[in-house]
Amino acid sequence: MNFHVPTKPWSILYRTYRETIPEVHQQLESWKRLADEIPEQDLRNQAVWTIDDKDFHCEGGSVLALVAGGNKEAFIRFLCAYQTICDYLDTLCDKNDSQDPDDFRALHDALLDALTPGEPTKDYYRVRGGHDDGGYLHELVKECQQTLKTFPGYPAMKSAMKELAQYYVDFQVYKHVPEDEREGLLVAFYEEHAEKYPELRWYEFACCAASTLALYCLAAYAAAKPRTEQEAEKLKNGYFPWMQGVHIMLDYFVDQEEDFEEEEMNFAAYYTSEDEMVERFHFLDEKASQYLTGLPDESFHRKIKQGLYAIYLSDGDVQNNLEMKHAAKRLIGLGGASTKFFYYNSWVFRRRNKK
Repeated sequence: MNFHVPTKPWSILYRTYRETIPEVHQQLESWKRLADEIPEQDLRNQAVWTIDDKDFHCEGGSVLALVAGGNKEAFIRFLCAYQTICDYLDTLCDKNDSQDPDDFRALHDALLDALTPGEPTKDYYRVRGGHDDGGYLHELVKECQQTLKTFPGYPAMKSAMKELAQYYVDFQVYKHVPEDEREGLLVAFYEEHAEKYPELRWYEFACCAASTLALYCLAAYAAAKPRTEQEAEKLKNGYFPWMQGVHIMLDYFVDQEEDFEEEEMNFAAYYTSEDEMVERFHFLDEKASQYLTGLPDESFHRKIKQGLYAIYLSDGDVQNNLEMKHAAKRLIGLGGASTKFFYYNSWVFRRRNKK
């Protein structure tokens, strides 16, 4: 078995398609079969729809399995279970009349419990009450716990991963409260952490908190071999906040038109002009590059950053909108030659044959 971490774009592409994507599809099919058995129709429909619609999240994250060594398959099991929880809960919060932050926190306890092997599962629906998913969410949580127990580096990574998960949970809560409360809560969320990240704007920090890339990076390295807390801190700082900020701001850039039509909050829309947006992307990208320096497998992580531009900017919504396409061309330049390679070869992260 080849455990060499690839650094060439074509090699990353080939090995992701060959080694990780098929395993992702197997895992998601297994979870979809369980989702199909959820007794409550509304929950069943939302769980199945989430897996069908959001599978690209697991496909994309699976590239990090290439640093997981001989525990690659176990990492993918963790990734698929954890990301399925993330996407399922996001759907439950989006497609429900509830706008109660206590409800959202109760649901998202699942993400924190999933990172704590041995922690008993809870009634995550307890605030909204009366819901029966047939144990679906509990099984996802237990799968995460069981796989993490097999990761030799997890004891050293656990604290950093739970810190990152808490950022994500807080963001999800504030994102789903009543519309007139969201901005104020997200501004206050940033102000709690502004001393550490004074160069960020509040809506950029929200993007940094909304990604799970750093958590999966830590999990992949934890899967490979024993680690130290110093390694965990270095990896966390390599991805959070800057790399994650680039990731999610690109996502919001792509979704601008859809979010405008649906009257949803869009953080890319807070920039007052294309020039300002490109300038801030350049700043985020430079900071991400700075903090990737010195990471293990540094070249691999730089390729991931470059690939993010390709994933999002090759999206059909961008290519079919002349104004966005113009801005996208400017952003592609931030990624350099590797981004152009991934872009023109429709890299694996792209939402293939989907919106």
